[in-house]
Amino acid sequence: MRNFFILAALTLFMALTGFSAHASEELIGKPAPDFTVNDLAGAPVHLADLKGKVVWINFWGLRCGPCVRELPALESIYSRYKDKGLIILGVNADGVDANFIKKSFAEREDLKSLKLSFTVLPDMEFKLIDIYQLMGAPLNVMVDKAGVIQFYHEGYEDGDEKHYEEVVNSLLAK
Repeated sequence: MRNFFILAALTLFMALTGFSAHASEELIGKPAPDFTVNDLAGAPVHLADLKGKVVWINFWGLRCGPCVRELPALESIYSRYKDKGLIILGVNADGVDANFIKKSFAEREDLKSLKLSFTVLPDMEFKLIDIYQLMGAPLNVMVDKAGVIQFYHEGYEDGDEKHYEEVVNSLLAK
């Protein structure tokens, strides 16, 4: 019973002080951790090479319902803003290889019609997940043209894409 009261007091302290159980908020305003990962075709994608563009890193999973529901919204935003300097990197958080991801898009009914045109990256060794402190999926991280993280959001509910688009517009305008 004593442990319950300690946990309740700690939870109340965290809620009242705005303390986060993980360090995601600490990433905002800091340079985005660099990485190089191969895309589904095997071509290397180096984050540092994308400076000068707004980079949206979306962590998603094949077995994550909200992640899969969010993908069409990302594709829609990407199609409207890619010519203005938006890059979306869809990091798969399942620990599977490129062939498995491609096969899933070819065979699964909920993925067949998506036709994603933004870059998808497998994270087989969970390197990016660790670097960007993924605690829940989907996770959306937006990096400004100077390479600084300006947005960090876990989860997805229908309508979130309106806020995403506002953030994209703001970052592209800078």
